[in-house]
Amino acid sequence: MNLMLQVTFLGLLSLLVQGWVQNRSLQSERWSQLDLPQNRELFLSALQNYFSSRGIHIEKAAPAFVLSTRNRNQGDQEERELMAPERGGLSELALHEILLVKDLGHGENEEEKISSSSIRQRLLGTLLQLPQKDPAQPSRPYVIGLTGGTGSGKSSIARHLERLGAFLIDVDKLGHEAYAPGGPAYEQVVEEFGKDILNEDGTINRKILGAKVFGNQERLKCLTDIVWPVIAKMTKRQLKEAADQGKVVCVLDVAVLLEAGWTDMVHEVWMASVPEKEALRRIVARDGLSEEAARNRLQSQLSTTQRVTQSHVVLCTLWEPEATQKQVEKAWALLQQRIAQD
Repeated sequence: MNLMLQVTFLGLLSLLVQGWVQNRSLQSERWSQLDLPQNRELFLSALQNYFSSRGIHIEKAAPAFVLSTRNRNQGDQEERELMAPERGGLSELALHEILLVKDLGHGENEEEKISSSSIRQRLLGTLLQLPQKDPAQPSRPYVIGLTGGTGSGKSSIARHLERLGAFLIDVDKLGHEAYAPGGPAYEQVVEEFGKDILNEDGTINRKILGAKVFGNQERLKCLTDIVWPVIAKMTKRQLKEAADQGKVVCVLDVAVLLEAGWTDMVHEVWMASVPEKEALRRIVARDGLSEEAARNRLQSQLSTTQRVTQSHVVLCTLWEPEATQKQVEKAWALLQQRIAQD
């Protein structure tokens, strides 16, 4: 096998085996549940088939772990466990150590080595896909639909954008107005769901109403069929006011932008996001819910993947507020360039 092929082979081994080492489900407490010799053979056969399909013949290499420098100690430990009789009694493994290339231009909150996670962080705030232009939609104001799941930090991003000069429309707040006594959706909601959803002062108790529709798709659709058209009408009215005032950029802060199908009102969809673990922590701390209740709330919403595939710009509020602000400022600056070219 020539040097280039060895590098390719070891590079592929590195990607696959590091996944083994770093995957908790395959760490020491689970080794005893695996047929190690059989899994090793399957692994090496898969690699051989990969190269054979590309017209390259290789001999099966000796069993080996290919490890980055920072995983060397972990690799030594895994080797000792694999060689132990109760763990399968494999012969000594070769450990190939690969020095990681340092990323001299890495930013704050990024890894020192060149990594895909750092690349993903640099994509935050940038345009991930080109917006589709609708000839029927006015070019001004340029409307950003800002969405995100509960606990995503959407509202903090909205405030940053407002400070930068965007005209902010809190669509979630309009929803509350629609439910208020005398609001455009109040009477119909009470008629449909009963007076037991009312507080003593006549306002709709949203927790009681929510309990009536949670987990019941038919009742939920009945509610959204009442309130979503009303909220959309209220939003369009505010967009017209923004246009009359000569606003250049308008941001719709709206949790259900995608679910309600309101993307026809915006030029771009921006998404606020955090990992599920952080969202759970925030919901529990903010709303006093149990972790199970918080998880059920998250699972009732669109997934991160579903939102990302429909978004033009993604922002993450995982880190300190200053990091979020930098992302928003970058996204705003790039938006200004796009608008100037429009």
